Amino acid sequence: MDIIQKILSSTGLGAEEVERRILEKQRELSDLVSREGAAFIVAKELGLDLVDRQKNYTKISDLKEGDRALNFVARVSRIFEPKEFEREGKKSKVASLFLLDESGQTRLTLWDRQAEVATKVKVGDAVEVSGAYVKNNNGAIEVRLGNRANIKLLETSSLPKIEELLKAEKKEFSIENLKDGAAGELRAAVVQVFDNEQFYEICPQCSMRIKEENGKYNCKTHGEIAEPSLTLVISCVVDDGSGNVRAVFFRDSACKLLGMDMPTVLRKRGKLFRDVDLAGKEFLLTGRARKNQMFERLEFIVSDFREASAKEEIGKMMS
Repeated sequence: MDIIQKILSSTGLGAEEVERRILEKQRELSDLVSREGAAFIVAKELGLDLVDRQKNYTKISDLKEGDRALNFVARVSRIFEPKEFEREGKKSKVASLFLLDESGQTRLTLWDRQAEVATKVKVGDAVEVSGAYVKNNNGAIEVRLGNRANIKLLETSSLPKIEELLKAEKKEFSIENLKDGAAGELRAAVVQVFDNEQFYEICPQCSMRIKEENGKYNCKTHGEIAEPSLTLVISCVVDDGSGNVRAVFFRDSACKLLGMDMPTVLRKRGKLFRDVDLAGKEFLLTGRARKNQMFERLEFIVSDFREASAKEEIGKMMS
């Protein structure tokens, strides 16, 4: 490894001593970093600046479906720890991290051995993701790690602190200024609800959408699915006075909008909107704008929301 040769030639340390320090650093970081990553940290502790400053990092806002071999740096903003499930008769794990930089936020899904990363990081940690690719998961893009990809913990980073990044992520904008890819918070009132109930099939293990072909359901990750799960999508039109846009609520956010859990939603199929009146309600919607290619229109994909509070807004105006 070139970096070890540089440490040896720059410090005068013996090969055994350098190797010992690298192994100790890996153990200290619970094997979260690769041997090369540990060597970089050791080099830095010895006063050597060996970081490749020519590396081309991508901003999260520039991630697009189909992108491959991506490198980016971000901070961990949310952690979903590993969950176990059966996969072709074997136990597997899945976990995910939400990663945030100055431009936006994305989900990183981690499978099997990768899932252990979620137990070794905490909110606010800076990480470098290398060799990743981007998939579309039910309308939202997410990052995956291929066989040659890597994620490592960074001891230092030029990224703003997590509190600053989260504050920027909550920036508010108006519908008239909404652009494809814009992420943040939208304050708007519901003016129309499309109450035709929309359910679709998903893999019960990874929650990816699956479709029936030749009388069978197949998941690209988990193969043939005997009994697919169902999930819900709700669409409505929201207006903030400057314009209106279709807001789309998937899965958890759709259930939250109805004030029900998924078992209740499935039990009330055909009658979901009978006792629900959303028209006129004002919400603070957190999410991302996305252009629907089929209908050539802009939509707002909601990741979370809360009812707008007049008292809270008056407090903002006063301050």
